[in-house]
Amino acid sequence: MCKACFDREYNEFNSYSEFEEFNKEFDSKIVKSVYFVANGKYRSDSHVVYKCSICNQLWWLSEPDNHWRGYFLKEHNAKRYIDNNERKGNAMKYGSLIIAFLVIIGLIKSCN
Repeated sequence: MCKACFDREYNEFNSYSEFEEFNKEFDSKIVKSVYFVANGKYRSDSHVVYKCSICNQLWWLSEPDNHWRGYFLKEHNAKRYIDNNERKGNAMKYGSLIIAFLVIIGLIKSCN
């Protein structure tokens, strides 16, 4: 990160007021040194890509929406964050299916 970039990354915005504070800093940077690159898609995630005109760092922004907390991360950290979230989601999905399967087998055996 350079002085024109951002001081920190956000894995999630803990509250709307935290996002508003971030947004103030973001608005001041977008005028001076950070610019829009593209609307991005990585796996099942949609985000907006920004780039620092000084150091060329790519930043991904996913704005909070209802229960989604959003994030603002450097590109490589955003990919890692999304990959980890998808792994957790898959583990929960398949774990739930295994539990349901075991319950059904238990019910079938108890009926015999």
